[in-house]
Amino acid sequence: MRAEAPLESKPFGFFQPTRFQALLIAFGHRMPINWLGRRGASFVRSALKRMRSAPIDGSRLGLRLRLNTSGNASERRLLVSPQFFDPEVLEFLKNALKPGFVFVDIGANAGTYSLFVGTRVGPSGTLVAVEPHPVALQRLKFNLSINGLDWAHVAPVALSDSDGSIDLHINPRNIGSTSARENQQSGIESETFSVPCRTLASLAAELNLTHIDAIKADIEGFEDRVLEPFFDQAPRAIWPQILIVEDGRLAWKTDFLSKLAGKGYRIVLETGGNIVLTRPDDQTSARS
Repeated sequence: MRAEAPLESKPFGFFQPTRFQALLIAFGHRMPINWLGRRGASFVRSALKRMRSAPIDGSRLGLRLRLNTSGNASERRLLVSPQFFDPEVLEFLKNALKPGFVFVDIGANAGTYSLFVGTRVGPSGTLVAVEPHPVALQRLKFNLSINGLDWAHVAPVALSDSDGSIDLHINPRNIGSTSARENQQSGIESETFSVPCRTLASLAAELNLTHIDAIKADIEGFEDRVLEPFFDQAPRAIWPQILIVEDGRLAWKTDFLSKLAGKGYRIVLETGGNIVLTRPDDQTSARS
């Protein structure tokens, strides 16, 4: 795989948009949250991608971020149209945060969810960011650093149903769609390389996690392969109260949502792209 230039060696603030690019981005920020606004934001993102290859430093969602204009749809969406970046899910998550919050971010990408949680709970909490793609990993580490989150645990591995190694399939036009699932993007030529993989249960044991408040899993249709073994292998005490998964019903190999329902989880929010589930606190359930 082609190595990326060491953009993370430049200090935050080094990469600034031109005046026209800044106006274009501001236009994207003003798009209303409706169908027409989504179309307009998509047009702005496409235009910016064509005119700029370097990243842009700035503030989004109250976070300091270095975001790339090409090669990662997630970063570009946050850069140009943060109002469309999972607003309902982030609001739900924000309302659940408390001191000592334990958050596991599976498929952390450039770090938006990890940063959103980590900057709010601080080092009293525990943040585990899992990201196997080497380019996304460097962007994640940089964004964590410039937000003072060096205390976060970064796991540079893939998660699967067993420990060992696994092949990742990369779409070079969008590294955020990296997946261990074969043929996940029909008609798109992908690169493949092998990375170490762990089970979530073994990673949690290594980190001595005694409970988990929330897990976010966005791993392109591989969520069932990671989370089903976790519920079989991990003690019930560390099952998360909140589970945020990318909607992979067309890709999951099992009726994953029914299996989660059997574990006591219920759907509390569906956004079209994500599903949020919660389960009653075991101690609360025992008293009722």
